[in-house]
Amino acid sequence: MKELKFCGRCGRIISDINTADFYRHISVKWCDNCSMIIKREQTAARVAAFKKRKKAKDKFRDEQLELLREENELLRKNIIQLRENLS
Repeated sequence: MKELKFCGRCGRIISDINTADFYRHISVKWCDNCSMIIKREQTAARVAAFKKRKKAKDKFRDEQLELLREENELLRKNIIQLRENLS
């Protein structure tokens, strides 16, 4: 295992196995400054993906709603025509 660990973004030394807790040493990936930037970027990516999924879901729902409206209109016309034929 490497004794020194460097930030994956800026390259600064972030951990030394001799002075740091072992589990922190193996889990840390970025320095404190880069960590905040990475979290912000990940949050932005998550929100963008959520909005994209929501937009697709809303579009599908609107298409289905429009199809139901058209079907209801055709059924209404059909009922009116059947009532006229009975009279």
